[in-house]
Amino acid sequence: MPLPGQPATFAALQAMQSLILSECLVGGVSPFAALSSSDAARFGVANAVFIGRPKDFKDAYLPQCCLWIPPDAETAALAGYAGRAFAEFEARVQVFVDMRTDWYTGEQQILTIRDALWPVLLHHERLSGSVSTVIESEGRPGHGLCYEQVSGNEYRCFDARWWVRQQWTISGGHVM
Repeated sequence: MPLPGQPATFAALQAMQSLILSECLVGGVSPFAALSSSDAARFGVANAVFIGRPKDFKDAYLPQCCLWIPPDAETAALAGYAGRAFAEFEARVQVFVDMRTDWYTGEQQILTIRDALWPVLLHHERLSGSVSTVIESEGRPGHGLCYEQVSGNEYRCFDARWWVRQQWTISGGHVM
């Protein structure tokens, strides 16, 4: 089977997003906030599981999950002279909940979401085979339960990593 001709990083992030939306469930439903119809059309999802870190952090979209690749979280290499290339990245998976109105409810919410999210991160080797370049993936610990300040407000968070290894060919092989 021929390898793809380039990596598919955005497709890998979309696969993560899809897995989280379909399998990270609490009581059979997504624990993430429903998006407005205009934002659902813009982001292509009904619930607040974003690819990237939203520029405009909206409290109405809490709890939310962000999948993004931080600086220095990527590597790439050529494997031999046959033109096969590999790249690895480690996406941050961050969940935010609002604790300002009721800290105890927020604490229960973040723990419940974390417990529903870990099986998704650990279960899907190769992101369920949905991205042709992905040959391996793995959920890994990040900062775990933490607090993060956004626009002067402090939120309760859960932070994990989703490591991905991609493989593709470079057209014509490696030129010497």
